[in-house]
Amino acid sequence: MVENKVQTETGPRHVMQGTYLGSRIEVVAGYDILSDSWPFHIYVHHSSGQTSRLSQVPTNYVAESLDSAFDQGFEFAVQFLTSPADAP
Repeated sequence: MVENKVQTETGPRHVMQGTYLGSRIEVVAGYDILSDSWPFHIYVHHSSGQTSRLSQVPTNYVAESLDSAFDQGFEFAVQFLTSPADAP
């Protein structure tokens, strides 16, 4: 379970962060008027100082709502952190 979730930015760029297994997860989303969707990026800031970006540029992660973007982003980050093959 991701702890200490807090939205740190609102506006054109919406950012929510939380912690899981000692790593800070940051989900960044913005509304795309052309597709009527919420593309989002996921960053995992490890306690070692390394940062992993889980999304591509441009992102391939898209949600139907801001809340869904945040939920999916945290879910993908938790999967990344708990997968032994992908963990740093």
